[in-house]
Amino acid sequence: MIRLFCAALCVFAGTFVQAAESSQEQVNLCEKAVNQETGYRVSGIYGSSLESEQHPSVAYVLLREMQRFKVLQREFQQKTDEWRFEFAEMIGGKTVVFVYHRQIQTDFCAGSNVFFVLKK
Repeated sequence: MIRLFCAALCVFAGTFVQAAESSQEQVNLCEKAVNQETGYRVSGIYGSSLESEQHPSVAYVLLREMQRFKVLQREFQQKTDEWRFEFAEMIGGKTVVFVYHRQIQTDFCAGSNVFFVLKK
């Protein structure tokens, strides 16, 4: 009975620790990089804020689909020592940027790495 009580107490305490850690605001490093390193500022997340980072192959496929449906007006890249930014300007004025760290390819941003952006 004591073992059951101790096990339940440990699980209960672990739940509170995990909830406290997840409630802390994490800084999205990719969003910060876009705002600091480019002439654009982030206006929103492309997709869901619950999604993790998109792999570079996802960006390639999405850009090809934009071309296929004739909504892609222009695409270009900007690189720094640390970051690679792939911009896609769509018909209608929306611009999307895919952000990748040049050394660490995945799970670096602590959130999404695809954003809607506006010129500064």
